[in-house]
Amino acid sequence: MCRNYVLIRTISCLALSLFFIIPGDSSACSTFKLQKGDGLVYGHNLNQGDIGVPGLIFLNKRGIFKTGRTWSELITREQTNPSTLCWISRFGSVTFNVFGIDLPDGGMNEAGLYIWEMNADFENYPKNDSLPKLNQMHWMQYILDNFSTVEEAVQCASKIEIDGWSWHYFVGDARVVVHSGKDMPVPGLFNTPYSRELELLKYYKGFGGLYETDLNDPEVPRFVKTAVLIRDYYPTQNIVDYGLDMLQKIKVYDVPEWSVLFDARNREVYFRTRINPEIKHFSMDQVDFSNRTPVLFLNMDVKNGGEVIDLFHPYTSEEFRDFTRFFVFPILPEGFFTRGGLTLDEYLKRLSTHADTAALHQRQYFLGEWKNKPDPAKKENEISLKLETKGNAVSGQIADSGKPEDCYPIEHIQLIGNNLKFTYRNKNNAFVEVKAVIDRDKMTATLSWDRGALGTYLLFRKN
Repeated sequence: MCRNYVLIRTISCLALSLFFIIPGDSSACSTFKLQKGDGLVYGHNLNQGDIGVPGLIFLNKRGIFKTGRTWSELITREQTNPSTLCWISRFGSVTFNVFGIDLPDGGMNEAGLYIWEMNADFENYPKNDSLPKLNQMHWMQYILDNFSTVEEAVQCASKIEIDGWSWHYFVGDARVVVHSGKDMPVPGLFNTPYSRELELLKYYKGFGGLYETDLNDPEVPRFVKTAVLIRDYYPTQNIVDYGLDMLQKIKVYDVPEWSVLFDARNREVYFRTRINPEIKHFSMDQVDFSNRTPVLFLNMDVKNGGEVIDLFHPYTSEEFRDFTRFFVFPILPEGFFTRGGLTLDEYLKRLSTHADTAALHQRQYFLGEWKNKPDPAKKENEISLKLETKGNAVSGQIADSGKPEDCYPIEHIQLIGNNLKFTYRNKNNAFVEVKAVIDRDKMTATLSWDRGALGTYLLFRKN
């Protein structure tokens, strides 16, 4: 695990290695961060031997209740090793997915937290039966749904047991931080462990060695090329054009299946595929990340270049099944999908509907009206909280004085397990934060604002 707090006005970066069982050959993936001056972009290539890897882009929403999944739970007939983790998404995000909704290869959320995976040659991941479990793709969505900093992602890695196959991750956030160390001097991550990449870099000119750093030589490691390109970038150059050119220069022997670039400062997303190489783009500022509208998605293989925001449309399980049947099934062996005892049709149904259980009221343990029993002698405030859903989209209102006119919509809602957080603005437009713990039909809620605590209250669910 390597961390780097880079120069003031940049991001924090993390090369995070997790260990899984390897399902097959590793692909040649590349991820980098390029930042100088006010520019900041993340770039990613997926190389997989010109097989036409399909992909979907998802516009995920905040305020959505989700139920966790492990890979074995998804692909085995008995749904073995199930996840018990549930949450409500704090942030919306843009993700690039192959295996369906909430199962990304990578992406970035509203807060500027970025994560992308690369295959790696690791043997296994430590098991801990005391921890909640998630598949590695669902874990990445969980990271994007809930967190905004690298530290939070690091902490999360030790609080969840992850199942799946061998990936390691590049994570960055958008904070202003101070340089304090050289654990990650080159902000790039590939399929080789980071420490080994640093060892090889020392053999090339400009980094202590004698070998030429020829950007056109396919034998020069991608890590070395990335180090040279980042070093030689000048802020007067267009950072998006330079970043897209970097993705071309650090390819392996073949044309990348995907090239994706996030302009973190301007919140623009650029992508192209091997099948349709014209550059497409859209702005995250054009996306409604609220849960008032459904999750949207788009097949990456759009034929024409240019802006594509108007081509996104609501996710349906039927369209995902068609996508998988016609684009994903042909490039992977049938045994990959049926090794858990499911037929191909059963696999399709399982993967396309796995998120639907979160819309069932019996799973929504936070739902209902919650009120305290104020003691008149102590002049306690009467607190009333209502949490409701439309499908798996969560909303709510809180009254903090017992008066109907003092009822306010809640915002920034987040739920992880039994820990609930949200905010609201009271009648004086003051910002109030609420942190609560749910224990079946009881909820302990602490209210605070910028001047300190407003009190802790025991609320009961109304029958």
